[in-house]
Amino acid sequence: MLMLPRLSAAASGLWVVIYWGTVIVKAVRLSRKIGKDPNVLPREKTGRSLRFIWTPAIIAWCILPWISAIRGFAPVWWLRAFWPMTAETQWLGVVAALLGLAALILTFICWRQMGRSWRIGIDPGEKTELVILGAYRIVRHPIYALSIILMLCTLVTVPTILMLLIAIIHITLITLEALREEQYLRHIHGTPYAEYCLRTGRFIPRVSRTHLRDLA
Repeated sequence: MLMLPRLSAAASGLWVVIYWGTVIVKAVRLSRKIGKDPNVLPREKTGRSLRFIWTPAIIAWCILPWISAIRGFAPVWWLRAFWPMTAETQWLGVVAALLGLAALILTFICWRQMGRSWRIGIDPGEKTELVILGAYRIVRHPIYALSIILMLCTLVTVPTILMLLIAIIHITLITLEALREEQYLRHIHGTPYAEYCLRTGRFIPRVSRTHLRDLA
């Protein structure tokens, strides 16, 4: 049995469990500080509906790497790797696992920068402080961007059709959530947020002509 791919899958599985376990702990702690849950169950219909798709996908994301680590990439369709396990792809999995760890560490930093404004859903009647410092000076949704990176790293370490399906669901929903949050924040914060959006990219840093002149 190939041990390196299984170790990479186990590492990714550990990062994902730590990630979502921390989300649960943060939600509980923050709810005690602010007197309400941080929108674990969103206060608007669309957000609640999306949870019925997103929650099973996240659970599968947490479980699938461990199944691959324990059983290996078996012949059954949902455990079969969609690329050959050559030396190159095995080491690619190791790199992906390390990159996933970096994404997890950076996410912890972003969570800290959010402070009491951290939420995991939208409450149309709530106005939190607009956070535009730290990582938020670079992109509008650094936590979401890092979550996408962590998902892609998991996919590289667990290259199966089922994991690919979970990745498509997660990345699609997280992009939709970012768009919905931006609409909400424009409504709540108005011009300051609109101007902030002009300066920063959604998931990828925006390079303006001014930045290019500074680099020249």
